[in-house]
Amino acid sequence: MRPESQHLFDILEYGKTHLPELWERLSSVITLEPGMQREKLRLILDELRDDSFIEYPKSKQLWDNSAFPHLPEWVNKPRSKNERSFAGSIIWSPELSFLAEKSVRLDSPWLPVDAWLKKTRGNKVTMKPLRERSLDIFGDEKALDALASKFPFENGYITLETLGCFYVPEPIPWIPGPIGSETNLGLCIENSTTYDTLCRFNKNVGLWAFVAYGRGNGFASMADGLALVIESYSHKQLMYFGDADLEGIEIATRGAKRLLEFGITVQLDHRLYNLLIKFGSIVPSKTGGKISEDAARLLFEAELSRLSDMFMRYQRIAQEWAGMDALSKTFCPPIEEDLIGRHP
Repeated sequence: MRPESQHLFDILEYGKTHLPELWERLSSVITLEPGMQREKLRLILDELRDDSFIEYPKSKQLWDNSAFPHLPEWVNKPRSKNERSFAGSIIWSPELSFLAEKSVRLDSPWLPVDAWLKKTRGNKVTMKPLRERSLDIFGDEKALDALASKFPFENGYITLETLGCFYVPEPIPWIPGPIGSETNLGLCIENSTTYDTLCRFNKNVGLWAFVAYGRGNGFASMADGLALVIESYSHKQLMYFGDADLEGIEIATRGAKRLLEFGITVQLDHRLYNLLIKFGSIVPSKTGGKISEDAARLLFEAELSRLSDMFMRYQRIAQEWAGMDALSKTFCPPIEEDLIGRHP
């Protein structure tokens, strides 16, 4: 088995994992080359399915057919029969009273949580990062990550504070704009090369309050860190720019859904996408077809709906066409002349 396949399998929870969550899990395992995301995910999933580690939906209606290769809307990680033994009667800690009427398996993560709560009862517990507390409870720094995404945490039956810990968002690369740009919206960039170019460009022109790196297909997983940056400016919106292809817009859409949980909306920066249309070259794309309703809404709001026709023809324009020359010609030719004049 490939190392990345093993790593993805290890962090998948038992039961169903839906496609948006698969993208987030995959982004924590491997950095994906732009344009190759779907192929890589399908290759890994097929390997796990062929080895009977996961199951695909049987209905063709439960597949994402918006681009090739097609992807399952969810995968199921089944338990082996010897893992399905149930624990006997348990007197749960008061904090876990929501489990009182439930049967739990012997390998349930709630059992170590219960043991830790009982062990620390009456003692002063120092707050620490989630992964450090996860080591205390499970001996595994990532186990609590998975548990914290489950229903009891999401619905407030138990909180991280109950376990004396707090979530530490992944830090993101970002560069503030010059003084006076703070009231402009910030910009998140899909790929590293264009991120570097726009950071350097914005340093002089201040079109955006800041420029942040979205880490390609990992944009949605960067939402927590991005939200902290955005909120530090007291903003409620973020501009986004990436490849003008189906997968690039769907990446933006998945990230927009995640940021909406923080009350932050995402807009495609129509100025930069129009720059691609003007200066870039249209080439064949490995992804294409009909975009999702949410992606279509993002395009419509940015007055970029005409791009969907290009996606239907399996075509794309790379974001790297937004180089320094094209940016200067589009936004500020006089500034370009001034900058040249300052360096004899």
